[in-house]
Amino acid sequence: MPFEKAPQPRPDKWEITFEDEETISIWKYNKKKNPNGPIEVEYKYKRGYTHPKESKKTMKDLIEK
Repeated sequence: MPFEKAPQPRPDKWEITFEDEETISIWKYNKKKNPNGPIEVEYKYKRGYTHPKESKKTMKDLIEK
């Protein structure tokens, strides 16, 4: 007689964390508030990150690439 596990209920609240070279994003879910998607997404930028729009470029920098 094989052992059968009872199905585990899904929690109402959970977080999923994604990390890459430049950012850490935290997706927060709550089934009671919104059953279809995340209720909050938080982005944290790692040290030394500069946004492409904030980096100042000269014409010489653009020609070299």
